[in-house]
Amino acid sequence: MKIKTTTYRTERKSKRDYRVRIGLSITLPDDSILNTSAIIQLNPLAYLYGKSPDITFGMLYLSAIVYAIDRAVERNRFSIDGWSREFEVDICIPEFEMFRSVEPQINEMLSFLTGDYWECHFVGSATVKYPRYRITDRLDGISQVNLFSGGMDSLIGAIDYMEENPSGKLFLASHYDSFMKGPSSDQSAIIKQFYRKYDGRFLSMGPVMITPEISLELSCRSRSLMFISIALVVAEYARCNVGVPENGSVSLNYPLSSSRRASCSTRTTHPIFLRQLNNIISSVGISATVFNRYEKQTKGEMVRTCANKSYLCEIVASSNSCGKRSLHQSMHDNRTATHCGFCMPCMYRRAALLGENDPTTYGNSFATLFDNRGTKLSEDFFAMLNFLKKDLSREDIRRELLIAGMCGFEDLGEFVDLVVRTREELANMVYADGCADVISFMNK
Repeated sequence: MKIKTTTYRTERKSKRDYRVRIGLSITLPDDSILNTSAIIQLNPLAYLYGKSPDITFGMLYLSAIVYAIDRAVERNRFSIDGWSREFEVDICIPEFEMFRSVEPQINEMLSFLTGDYWECHFVGSATVKYPRYRITDRLDGISQVNLFSGGMDSLIGAIDYMEENPSGKLFLASHYDSFMKGPSSDQSAIIKQFYRKYDGRFLSMGPVMITPEISLELSCRSRSLMFISIALVVAEYARCNVGVPENGSVSLNYPLSSSRRASCSTRTTHPIFLRQLNNIISSVGISATVFNRYEKQTKGEMVRTCANKSYLCEIVASSNSCGKRSLHQSMHDNRTATHCGFCMPCMYRRAALLGENDPTTYGNSFATLFDNRGTKLSEDFFAMLNFLKKDLSREDIRRELLIAGMCGFEDLGEFVDLVVRTREELANMVYADGCADVISFMNK
């Protein structure tokens, strides 16, 4: 479907709330027009306009445009194969000539990230009017920017940096979408804890609101690009790098079955995506590097090697890892639980905290999931069990990673080792739970 940016409009909502609204016109397959917008809250990032390279603000707007398109076009209605959509987008954007110089790379990256077919054309410039701010030294002294989602991995990433770098100052970059309230409250809860222990060691200006005008599609595969774009604005000002704290099991997202390959596999922090992104930002003159120090660690290994594990366990209840947290009607054992207990992020969290005093409440037990075999509730659970039962050799794993596109990675063997350890971590969780029916199923 054909899409184009229409207008850039700066709106003042209040004395301290300025927003850019980027209009988008989407021509649907029946030739009807769907109009939506990407809405970006300028404050506090606008303070850095003129201090951080203009291309970083262009990256921010590009990520918001992609996110608004991603959220406006429903996969189940407009996919060509049950998942992937086709987008041909004409984009007006600041620094458009710089983006045009890496157009093929951007399209390749977006297609890999979201599982769609992107054909972006950077056709002209755009002007954004920025509010003025008083000069402040608040942002001085930042030594690293970390993505901060409110999940357990980003919590560990922040603790590790502050414990290991006593003279450093960490900036926590976060995002919120007005249609998705949960992550913002998670971030705020952890920040309150950090002020008690690490006051003066970190900086958070609160989550930056980037939201679509229309929210119909919830898969949100493009969201990580927005997190990183926010971080890059700050990192270029501070002349430092951007950390993406995500366990390697989730980043690599080895498919649990052949049906979960390719486009249906989440790639928001995949090593291939980060490599593609770093090539693009380097080509357009951005000096920061985006890296994930945990890309070869399981979630459990992140917990066990945390630089202050006792503190992590003390406040881990403030974090949230669930991908289905709002589905309380599907929480059969505890409808007030903080985690659904049936999505894979919940499985990884349970496995990671095995042997610790896990305060997390889960809405479904393994026994309940087993009893609901054949229903949507148990899809992930049985996909995991069948994956763990499968006799996979190292060569099988290596071949699967090559199919996923990792042929250019000299350290491929280390990612094979990661998959082996991930299977062990999940299997230990299953057997430790002790559900007789599940254990009998595993031993058949």
